[in-house]
Amino acid sequence: MKTKFSGILTLFLAFVVQITFAQQKTISGTVSDQSGLPLPGVNIILKGTTNGTQTDFDGKYSIKSQTGDLLSFSYLGLKTQEVTVGASNTVNITMVEDTESLEEIVVTTALGIKRNSKELSYAVSTLKNDEITKTKAVNVATAMVGKVAGLQINTVNNGVNPNTRVVLRGNRSLLGNNEALIVVDGFPSSRGVLDRINPNDIDNVSVLKGANAAALYGSEAANGVVLITTKSGKGKLSVTYNGSFQAEDVAYLPEFQNEFGVGGFPDGTLFPLENVAWGPRFDGRLVDASETLDDGSVWQVPFSPIKDNHKNFFETGNTIRHGVTVKGGDEENSLLMSIDQTNTTGVVPNDTYNRTNFRLKGSKSYNNLSVGGNLSFFRAHTNVVGEGGRQDRPLYWNIINTPLHLPIQELKNWRTGTFTRNEVSYFRFYENPYFIVDTQREKSDFNEFNVLAFADYKITDWLTASINVGYTSTTTSRKREFGAFTYAFHLQNTYSEIDPYGARTADGLANFTRTNSDFLLKFDKDLNEDINIKFTTGHNLRIEDSKQINVSGTDLIIPDFYNVSTRTGELVGDETTTNRRKIGVYGDLTIGYKDYIFLSGTVRNDWSSTLPKDNNSFTYYGGGLSFVASEAIPSLVSNNGLSYLKASVNVTKTGNDPGLYATQGTFTADSNGFPFGSTVGLSQSNRVPSPNLSPEFTTSIEAGLELGFFKNRLTTNITGYISNSTDQIVPVNISLASGASSALINIGEIENQGIELDLNGTILKSNDFKWDVGLNYTLQKSEVISIAEGVDELNIGGFTSAQIIAKVGEPYPQIRTTAYLRDPQGRVVVGADGDPIQDTQNQIQGKTTPDYIVGLNTNIRYKNWSLYAVADYRTGHVFYNNIVDAIEFTGLSKHSATSGRQPFVFPNSSYSDGSGGFIENTNRLTSGGGNAFWDKYNDVKENYVTDATTLKLREVLLSYNFDKTILDQIGVDDLSIGLFGRNLITRRPKENVTTDPEFNFTTGNAVGVGTQSQTAPTRQYGMTINITF
Repeated sequence: MKTKFSGILTLFLAFVVQITFAQQKTISGTVSDQSGLPLPGVNIILKGTTNGTQTDFDGKYSIKSQTGDLLSFSYLGLKTQEVTVGASNTVNITMVEDTESLEEIVVTTALGIKRNSKELSYAVSTLKNDEITKTKAVNVATAMVGKVAGLQINTVNNGVNPNTRVVLRGNRSLLGNNEALIVVDGFPSSRGVLDRINPNDIDNVSVLKGANAAALYGSEAANGVVLITTKSGKGKLSVTYNGSFQAEDVAYLPEFQNEFGVGGFPDGTLFPLENVAWGPRFDGRLVDASETLDDGSVWQVPFSPIKDNHKNFFETGNTIRHGVTVKGGDEENSLLMSIDQTNTTGVVPNDTYNRTNFRLKGSKSYNNLSVGGNLSFFRAHTNVVGEGGRQDRPLYWNIINTPLHLPIQELKNWRTGTFTRNEVSYFRFYENPYFIVDTQREKSDFNEFNVLAFADYKITDWLTASINVGYTSTTTSRKREFGAFTYAFHLQNTYSEIDPYGARTADGLANFTRTNSDFLLKFDKDLNEDINIKFTTGHNLRIEDSKQINVSGTDLIIPDFYNVSTRTGELVGDETTTNRRKIGVYGDLTIGYKDYIFLSGTVRNDWSSTLPKDNNSFTYYGGGLSFVASEAIPSLVSNNGLSYLKASVNVTKTGNDPGLYATQGTFTADSNGFPFGSTVGLSQSNRVPSPNLSPEFTTSIEAGLELGFFKNRLTTNITGYISNSTDQIVPVNISLASGASSALINIGEIENQGIELDLNGTILKSNDFKWDVGLNYTLQKSEVISIAEGVDELNIGGFTSAQIIAKVGEPYPQIRTTAYLRDPQGRVVVGADGDPIQDTQNQIQGKTTPDYIVGLNTNIRYKNWSLYAVADYRTGHVFYNNIVDAIEFTGLSKHSATSGRQPFVFPNSSYSDGSGGFIENTNRLTSGGGNAFWDKYNDVKENYVTDATTLKLREVLLSYNFDKTILDQIGVDDLSIGLFGRNLITRRPKENVTTDPEFNFTTGNAVGVGTQSQTAPTRQYGMTINITF
């Protein structure tokens, strides 16, 4: 009986399955535009389910459905269409232009508030995920370069984990922070998050360029906001793999002379064991390359320059990335999980960077309640070469100052090589580069944990209450290692002027936490057919705490074991703790009339713990107007002309509170002879507390114009702005009798003004071909209006002989250096010996930020092929080229071999006629052409201030997308492969043949000073694969 029943049940189930599959069928077809051209990338969703697909490059699609199902076809800029599945298995769709597409574009603004772009009275630029991830940049900031008007991103160094500086609309503060605030899913973060976040997790990036757009975020947003929204799970369940391999090579090095070898003190004679190249001409003879050993043997090499000798030190670096994303969702649920692993080996031997990103994000809707969370974890291990050995020289300095005839790669075996052991090598005044990379290391582990949670409750159709809470915790552990150095015994008396040093180590541990919460009420109601009101009010709480502990020890007794417990020298340590609190309340109001006029206003009041107790509250506010003329006056719109026209204006005042403990006295550990026995020494800050300090304030006026032409095939955004930042927080000198040397006060004003242009269009479009082009232009000027009574300039940073300054009435920032004395015609004045005379006063050489930046991007698609490229051009600024300075001092630069090291007439020079006039110099030769002359030349840093103009091909990608018909056969939804390159071409003026002007010795405000702490500029190239199941 049981067997009979089982058989009947089996037949019944088979019958049901048969009926079910009989009802299902595969719908296929082609989606095209009004001109009949196929549309790739159209989203097709089976309404009420998570099932969906996209059209391939030929506009074709296929999807399983049943008779009566509703298919939704959507594409940006085109009207969404819905079709009911009938008896036919073929559904072809023609999609039409949405003339209101620009008006209906939704952008994310401050606090994650969604707004139609037409409502905004300020400039916002948005980058989609594929614009950030095309060429697989590990760092999001570098992936944004050249793509947004008003945004200047400098890569200040190019190690395995390069640092960047992100500035919107120029520098507003003399000494305070000028970088944009970074916000991820509504949670304020530091600029470093751009170095850490997984680019594949990003859905879009909104750039709120001015204080006008960002006022609701508080004082940290005075410099604009880069607002990152991560992906959410939606549509059918899918698994995406992203993989890439990237190689990295040194792009170029300084130009070296190849005529003269080592030696030169004082008369140009050969000194084989020197590193300076003021010696005789190369002649191919054998010369010593090491000290003589005890047995009398010595290493000898030909006295001839070696081609690419310095470049031979560097290796080909590589980056391997693997990422997997699993996501899915429907109208009530969403879930996304991603993991990404990045492993980088640098061009410098032994340098590595390994990081792991993990993210889990989900949401759930219950009737009027929506809740969600976002958890992410980041871990990175960095192992790079350090600096601080003999003479505190960085690695790059040692590389580029290696003698031209010495085979640098043969120095690699410094531990056991007969002649290349470090203690017997030629290096009298600095270390073997391989010794540095092997024994001077900086290792760090960085862990970051973020958790975000939100809840929205829809009280009525027009009123919603929201709460957003975020918490981040970071832990950084660092270790610096310095190997011991000593000369061989028989050389110690010879080189007694160079002290050996013992091994040492330094350890640091830092913890940082931030808690941020926002409670909001959001009102959105149509009062009648013509008037809509959107109002958001909220409360913000931010808590930040940090702690850092450092300890170091010297003269470690166990070789290659870097632990402070093995020290014989003094143990040194310190501990720093900081706390910061801020409370804010805010409101944002937008009143819309007939969907074409929008009046908006914002107000926020903050209470900051970094301000004096009686002066810790400050308010800022703004207002704007947006007018969509193309909707108000329909006759303006033409199919073959204007499609969209919007004008806007905005005025906003924002505040920027001072840094930590600016208003309080602080103490630091005194290491000058302390601790002494049981006595601990503390030093009071040499800056007196400022109990009456108030925030810096910036008042901005912005006006914009947005236009669309030819059914929005060509779009243009033009924005002009002017901002004045007053009450600058700067130090002023005070009487030493007060027990301090300076005090912070509110003085000074900077004015910024500029014009931004974004132009995007489709140049050509046919059945198999499409060419899109984007252009952005930024014109930006900063001027110091005032500093303080009796003070017309302020030192921002740099070196004694090359300072970055702010000067009243001049652009900001500028560089001032030692300089030549010049006659009224600008010619260099020479003395009776023919040598240039150095001015007794340092002189300003120019501004160090560009006058304007132009970005250009293009995407050409032909059938399944796509060619994408981004370039940018910067000009109107200068920088101090410290690298040329360094190799000119040692006689290695090509320029130092001018006139064959013989006396010459200094170009564009004159000399005094003895009666106040000047005579053009045509016959007075310099005192020499060797070390004596170039040593004086090297003292004048004006010689190393060069034009910073650059044209860079930032990104190139050639990719291929496989046909949907092929993918269906192998069970794959999407598959693309590509070849990419970054920084493949860099064009610079002839006077800068050395380095990248973006490189800088700091990420702070003292821009325009390059150093040897960076390595050589590099280019990257590789391949990528993306596959979705």
